[in-house]
Amino acid sequence: MARTFVTNPLTLRIIQVGGTTFNRLIFDAYDYINGVLVRREGAPPIPPRDYYYNILTGRRILAGSRRYYELIRANWDIEEDYYLIPPWMEDDVVQEFINGNRGRNLPQRERPVTYEDIMNRHGNTLANLNISLCRECFYPLKLEDGEYCNDCKK
Repeated sequence: MARTFVTNPLTLRIIQVGGTTFNRLIFDAYDYINGVLVRREGAPPIPPRDYYYNILTGRRILAGSRRYYELIRANWDIEEDYYLIPPWMEDDVVQEFINGNRGRNLPQRERPVTYEDIMNRHGNTLANLNISLCRECFYPLKLEDGEYCNDCKK
């Protein structure tokens, strides 16, 4: 029997159909349709990933990844809930690095997406498609339907 592979939509890596990762995706939020993993309509939103900044390599390390746990087991510290610090590095050097790079490498803080944000970015495309979005719930509307859907007008 030949093995079948598919692309993991979360990581864009190839996974085996029927394998552990595939089965977890099917159980959690995806359907396997025509050889492709398709996200279910009622699936919960994908949570944002947390990263830590390795000050030696200048790379971000995914929280909970194999590399993250290797560094934690090797007694690396986490400063300001973002910087991964090796155990042998002196505190004054660490503070100087953090103060010099404060705000430069930090991820953008998550803030709710507003109607204006969406329209600034996608307004022209939506207008070309002759649709708009409800100001309240972002439900797609025909341009002639106004700014609010029937549920939000009430």
